[in-house]
Amino acid sequence: MIRLRVNLQKAVEAENYALAAELQDEINKLEAESLAASANALVYENIQYAFRLGQKGRHKVFVYSGVICGMDPVCCISSSLRESACIDKLTRGSNQPFYQVYHILMHSLRQDEGHG
Repeated sequence: MIRLRVNLQKAVEAENYALAAELQDEINKLEAESLAASANALVYENIQYAFRLGQKGRHKVFVYSGVICGMDPVCCISSSLRESACIDKLTRGSNQPFYQVYHILMHSLRQDEGHG
């Protein structure tokens, strides 16, 4: 960013206004991206997760058991997978926490709980 600003100043001093305009556009783009990233970071900072890493659980709809092994503050899968999984039809859509789950067999879960 500093280099862009220095080059912008040099372009203005040299009266190369076409280059100055390009550099200013690039600076504006980087500043907008930085602002958007900061806003996203604030949103993600305030995400409330219902589950925690390592927690065992059962899916409400699909009734499989598993262990939470990762989580995202929002849906991070590709748009084609999002469409095929009907993510946008969920009550809160893709703007909610999503969990990566390691599926386990019920018999393995019962064994694990018995040796706790």
